[in-house]
Parts: sequence; C-alpha cells; structure tokens
Amino acid sequence: MAKKPKLQWDPILLRPMLYQLFTRAVMGTTAALLADFFVPRDVRQLAFAAVALLCAVMAWCAWMRLDGLKLLSIDRRLFRRKKTPERAYGDLIDFTDEPIVSFDELEDSEKDTCLVLSNGICCLGFLLTAMII
Repeated sequence: MAKKPKLQWDPILLRPMLYQLFTRAVMGTTAALLADFFVPRDVRQLAFAAVALLCAVMAWCAWMRLDGLKLLSIDRRLFRRKKTPERAYGDLIDFTDEPIVSFDELEDSEKDTCLVLSNGICCLGFLLTAMII
C-alpha cells in the first residue's frame, strides 16, 4: 500500500504560514471584489467560489509535491518578491531571542507544508464567504 504524505509541523513554520495565509486572503478578496465591481451582473458569490477553487487547486498541488510528484511550483513563485526592500533600521532579530525564518530559507517539504495549510485555510474561508453572501 502506498505511503501517505505527512504534514510535518514545526512551530517555526507558523510565521511563514501566516504570512502566506494573509497574502492569499488579501489578494483573493481583492480579486473577488474587483470582479464583482467590474462585471455588470452580481457575481460576488461566484467570484468568491472561484477564488476558493483556485486555493483548493494550489493546496492540492502542494500536497502532491509532498507526496513526491514533481509538479510546477507556480504557487511558490506567485507571491515571491523579486528584490528585498532596503531598510533603514535594524533587523527584528536584534530585539528578540528566537530566530526568524523566512519562507525562502525553508526546505522544500516545509514550504509545501506551509502552502498546503495556508491554501486550505483560505479555501475554507472563501467557501464560507461564498455561502454566506
């Protein structure tokens, strides 16, 4: 029998997962509301359902990558910054004792775990929003 992929959760993955979740939630909400604004019919419910479907597909692709399938990693590249901004202040690590790990510093399996969880939570949130509206 085939081995199921495991989500190996580590508390250090919480911050990158929340960043991914917030980015996807804001961009999905913006896209759904812009579609509702520019399309003449009332398509708000359909737009939120479409964003939920997109999040479900991205979560499924990340889950398949955890299983060992070599799929495109568009969802990893979709929200990546091209250039890190210059900052005039010190790092946050100067003020706290715990290390801050960015999404880029994670291993591939950890990145996929973050993506499965953040996309899954966004999918549920957008589905609930589509049902309520």
